[in-house]
Amino acid sequence: MPPTASTVRATGLYRRMQHESRAAGADPVELVTMLYDELEVAVGVLGAMVRQGQPISATEPAHRARAILIALDAGLDHQAGGDVATALSRVYGSARRKLDKAVAANSAEALDELLDGIKTISSAWRQLR
Repeated sequence: MPPTASTVRATGLYRRMQHESRAAGADPVELVTMLYDELEVAVGVLGAMVRQGQPISATEPAHRARAILIALDAGLDHQAGGDVATALSRVYGSARRKLDKAVAANSAEALDELLDGIKTISSAWRQLR
């Protein structure tokens, strides 16, 4: 049985509180990892909401997911990152477009596909440690 939106929200709140306490002393790689964690929670909540029949347009998780993607893109150092930063910027732009389409369509399938992609990038990022 898939988790309910309230269960996913509660788990996300708990994780966010943990992350806020870690953020003060975190290095840049850890901060980006924390953003990926939050992005996964936000997109997961959106998927749970859709599966429960709730509209997700103009909701806090939708705004949060979009803001995180924008923050990840804005935080890229194109001088130091070169081609990798450029590629990640394209990925983040594509993810924003997919998020916008999934939210507009209230599509759990599209959100699941987006979440899979985010988890793939997140997993690669975690391997930097």
